[in-house]
Amino acid sequence: MRDKAVYMLAFSPHPIDTEWGIGGTVARMTREGKEVVYVVCTNGDKGSSDPDMKPEKLAKIREQEQLAAAKVLGVREVIFLRYPDLGLEDTPEFRKEVLRLILGYRPEVVATCDPNQNMRYFNNRDHRILGRLVLDAVWPTAQAPNTYRDLLEQGFQLHRVKEVLLWQTSEPNYKVDISDTFDIKMAAFRCHKSQIGDPVEPEFANRILQGARTVAEGENYKLGEVFHRAEVPPRL
Repeated sequence: MRDKAVYMLAFSPHPIDTEWGIGGTVARMTREGKEVVYVVCTNGDKGSSDPDMKPEKLAKIREQEQLAAAKVLGVREVIFLRYPDLGLEDTPEFRKEVLRLILGYRPEVVATCDPNQNMRYFNNRDHRILGRLVLDAVWPTAQAPNTYRDLLEQGFQLHRVKEVLLWQTSEPNYKVDISDTFDIKMAAFRCHKSQIGDPVEPEFANRILQGARTVAEGENYKLGEVFHRAEVPPRL
């Protein structure tokens, strides 16, 4: 158990997903001195269209890429759960693992992907499963001690997360100005060479830039990230 709680615990289905969904916001938080911890749930071993790329090799490459990207963003701790890519399941064991991390790190904010993402039909199963599982862990499980008596006996205590940020959401209600940290976000992206090329594919870079500009339309800043933000209710 840690002596000091972290500001945000970010649960990512795969390496690179946090950079995609919340990288500029993370860079802004760490610049302000807030501690952010990453939890990367799968090893990303299916994330290649190259039939000559072996999954074991790709998993090692992507872990190193994620560590490099996190360092660029100011994230000092990355937890790798190393489940197989496209292999997340809502099991009691995985639920307990996520819950243990929330109770151990006691974050003020939890971030993850929206399980009801902005793609109506095509949606990565790891994103759906992780998003729903994390939300269930935050509420009500983390505030319902009779659901984890064994963890209580190990010294864990119930914890109420203040708010959840969901990226790639179909119901956006909260924007963050990343005009000053967009370049850091892109530098972190460039660490993921196995996914976006080396150098980065111009089409990809332009897609990220245009997305950030679209989020900022009508605001008094140029570039933004958007989320569904929800305050976590108390356990009744």
